[in-house]
Amino acid sequence: MVAGTDPEIKACVHCVSASPVLPASTSSSMSPPELRVIERCQLSPPPGEVAESTLPLTYLDLIWLQAGSVERLFFYPFAGVSTSYFVDSIVPSLKASLAVALRSFYPLAGKISRSPTREDGFDIHYADGDSVSFTVAEHGGDFHELSGGGPRLVDKLLPLLPELPRDGGDGLRLLALQATVFPERGVAIGVSVHHAACDGSSSMRFMAAWAAATACAGAAPVAPPVLERSFISDPDDLYSFFYKGISAGQTIDTMLHQTTSPDAVLESFTIEKKHIDKLKELATGGAAAAASFHCSTVVVAYAYAWVCYVKTRRPRNDKDTHALLGFVADCRGRLKPPVPAAYFGNCLSGCVVESEIGDLTGKDGVATAARAIGKAIEAFKEGPFKAFTEELPKRYKALAAEQPLSVAGSPKFKVYDLDFGWGRPSKVEITSIAKTGAIAVAESREEEGGVEIGLVKPQAEMEAFEKEFYGGLKLLFS
Repeated sequence: MVAGTDPEIKACVHCVSASPVLPASTSSSMSPPELRVIERCQLSPPPGEVAESTLPLTYLDLIWLQAGSVERLFFYPFAGVSTSYFVDSIVPSLKASLAVALRSFYPLAGKISRSPTREDGFDIHYADGDSVSFTVAEHGGDFHELSGGGPRLVDKLLPLLPELPRDGGDGLRLLALQATVFPERGVAIGVSVHHAACDGSSSMRFMAAWAAATACAGAAPVAPPVLERSFISDPDDLYSFFYKGISAGQTIDTMLHQTTSPDAVLESFTIEKKHIDKLKELATGGAAAAASFHCSTVVVAYAYAWVCYVKTRRPRNDKDTHALLGFVADCRGRLKPPVPAAYFGNCLSGCVVESEIGDLTGKDGVATAARAIGKAIEAFKEGPFKAFTEELPKRYKALAAEQPLSVAGSPKFKVYDLDFGWGRPSKVEITSIAKTGAIAVAESREEEGGVEIGLVKPQAEMEAFEKEFYGGLKLLFS
């Protein structure tokens, strides 16, 4: 049941109802037959309650300036929900609670543009009336198929996602949202947020604030975001370092990019806690290995997925002898002084791991991968920006050519705790991995200590990965 929100909060600046005969599209092409756009709105924080403000991008934001949006889908079973009930009761609550959330997270309603005070600077500027794109739609497809963990065509999921409005010359828009009803079956919430605005920790805090405001009764309060930029000190002028990289075309988006084939499918894989525990045993088989790194759940989950990926990918050429894995880690607790957990923005640095393909595909492949990943994390703890400032510039061309496997998401985000008052989501997907070639990582919905892995591949390659993934888990107990 959805609790009511303050009817006096005016969230919708401008709304356009779509034609009941032929709705407008959410992209440059026509909407797919299953999707009917009901309404498009621009939603703002409550008028007059947020002062005009400017937040400069830090060097940790600048890294992601050309990386585009991170896209997530949250699926909620909602038996018996009709389109009329959805439009008349749920949507008004979502709009009003979004205004409440944007009161604190107002930078997401702003735009990124060139700084008027620094030649190489960029700012998030918010002015009264700035808004977030919000789309309301109805879908006639199979909710259970689209929200299941099995292989689903990426093209069938994309209509559930909003597109960030294009830069009309006044700056980059940062957030777009879409709520789609599947009559009598469920609701999907689609989110697109520009990575330069914030990292996954910040975006999930915003989503939690929106969900809590919608659910109202019994919802745990969400700490307001910390917007103060002075927490990110830059004594070594890393901003200029990264700006030069962008000017030279050395950007993360060109290094982590893939072309999605028409038959690409997204599938989810779960590593149960019992498998995680067994993988940890394999990775720390010797006392020396156990002492050299902290063998966490994330380490063995990354290691196992990486090994399965390497075993089933197609070699690029005869000289393809090395495999690379790249992932980011939260720096909030690693900077001096530490950055508050609620800091809004990007506070990530990267780790790059390299190994011989033969070592990864051998008998001790998972242990080899886990040790390499664990040691990279230990090095990150000693120097959080070493990979970005030393390794990346030297190896950029090689990394871009080799297209390393990367990781999106984290089990720490607790995406399955996001409750709008309709219960926990049955499925959460990071669909933007279709553009980056990354694996998506989240906590298992079914049990504490398990991990969920999402992957996008052509159908035939996915079948090979699935066979390797589940076959390898069975062998752990043979």
